[in-house]
Amino acid sequence: MVAVRDFADEIEGYAYLPRMFDKARARLSGDTDAPPFGCPLDHTCMARLRVYPEDVLELVSGNGDDDRAILAGLREHGIPPATEAWFDARATEDELLTGVYLKVRPRELLEELRPRPGQRVVAVEEGEALFFLGGRQMRIVRSGEVVRVPPELPHRIEDIGERPLRLDWLTGDAGTSPGIVP
Repeated sequence: MVAVRDFADEIEGYAYLPRMFDKARARLSGDTDAPPFGCPLDHTCMARLRVYPEDVLELVSGNGDDDRAILAGLREHGIPPATEAWFDARATEDELLTGVYLKVRPRELLEELRPRPGQRVVAVEEGEALFFLGGRQMRIVRSGEVVRVPPELPHRIEDIGERPLRLDWLTGDAGTSPGIVP
């Protein structure tokens, strides 16, 4: 089993990266006993860095146990400075444990996101969006993906892609759609 570091571990001021790197290593090695890579907390970290799971997996695969080389690769992708990307991973995990988080699926798996009362399902038809939920959670959602947005916490959507963002509100009251920040 791959050893997975604590939520609070940092590298060069970047929160949570050592744990996420360990989880990526476990996934690449086929270790199913380790915490899974790609959980909502990992996605919150990656959204803050504006990188994707495949970027992290590729860098971990190519650099093995060398966390500094992986971080250098992320910097080549243009991640923000540690002070801008830092977040309280433990508090974010505590929020996630309440069961309120953004559920994202490919559009072809839309049936998995049946909304509960008050929830909406949003499809990203074109572009990329940064979805914020509450004060802590973030997730990059790309064209062809759908999101179930729970009503329990405030949320907003930010257009981050090179192509204009086009959304399709599949359920819910369009009059309560959050503002989109260009």
